[in-house]
Amino acid sequence: MLRGLYTATSAMTTNNKKLDVVTNNIANINTTGYKKDLVVSETFPEVLIKKIAGSNDMMDTDFFKGVEVVQNGNTYEMKTEGGFFRTKTPLGISYEKAVNFAVNEEGYLSTYYRDQDGNIDTSAGYQVLGNRGPILVGNGQLEVNDRGQVMVNGNIVDNLVMITPPGIIGTLNSGVRLDKIETNHEQGQVYETDNKMDLAIKGRGFFQVETPEGVRYTRDGSFKLNTAGELVTDEGYRVLGIEGPIVIEGAELAVSERGNILVDGEYIDQLNMIEIVNLRDLRKDGDNLYRLEDGMELESQPFRGEILQGFLEGSNVDSVKEMVEMITLFRNYESNQRMIKAYDDTLQKTVNDIGKV
Repeated sequence: MLRGLYTATSAMTTNNKKLDVVTNNIANINTTGYKKDLVVSETFPEVLIKKIAGSNDMMDTDFFKGVEVVQNGNTYEMKTEGGFFRTKTPLGISYEKAVNFAVNEEGYLSTYYRDQDGNIDTSAGYQVLGNRGPILVGNGQLEVNDRGQVMVNGNIVDNLVMITPPGIIGTLNSGVRLDKIETNHEQGQVYETDNKMDLAIKGRGFFQVETPEGVRYTRDGSFKLNTAGELVTDEGYRVLGIEGPIVIEGAELAVSERGNILVDGEYIDQLNMIEIVNLRDLRKDGDNLYRLEDGMELESQPFRGEILQGFLEGSNVDSVKEMVEMITLFRNYESNQRMIKAYDDTLQKTVNDIGKV
């Protein structure tokens, strides 16, 4: 009963945060270069549940029907009906009937997710456990057979499947929790403004601007000139070129696709564009700016996109999808409210009935 209350409450808390994110996305539909946020939630670890007075004797492995293994390049997808896979999460060990994994940078088997380009990323994954603990593959040749056995260079090193006693009847978790908020950096629609100061980025990359807190990154190219003739953002932050802040002294401004800046036909500087590889380490910093998360190192590569003069990039928020998501969240929230009320009424009735005995 109380577990049901915890489950419904955790779902309401997560839904409330998702609603905050969705409404913020909708509010920024018309914000130049805005990138929508996504809430990543996860369930609490799946724990085993057991029948009262159930046997602790291990299941006869003769009844084990094996596992379904699908290999796709460097990743594996596995399912089983005869046991459980285990993953080590920050909240404890979770037991699953299916697991997807790859080898992480440290050489261990780990769950993963795919970034917006479809690339495998194990940096935020959880270690997949064998019967002996974490499984180290290193640089060896990995194979997994239909018995769940893990082989490295042809040698069996562990088994991924935990065979449980007959008394185990399934798993149970305590609901969902907010894991993190991530930003979707997909390209927004580019539209023409005919303002020579407006610049849009086609492809990956960021403008670099100078703020009192240090260098920040932005996709918002709605620039203007300050009283000193410097190219600045709407908030007054100076846009950086290769030589530093960009000073425009002349009548005719032209910016090439590579970011070269010409004033009255004369080259003066080049926009200091940057293409950030570790986008997932960027954090929004207000004023449509981004900064690198504390303690993380910048991973960058040469800018390969194009600069479009007289254009701006719109937000990548799909208003219809966000509205549908908001309605769904409202309904889920109301459903969990009704569930909590039902649990509360049942508990109250139980207490009153016990008091009459």
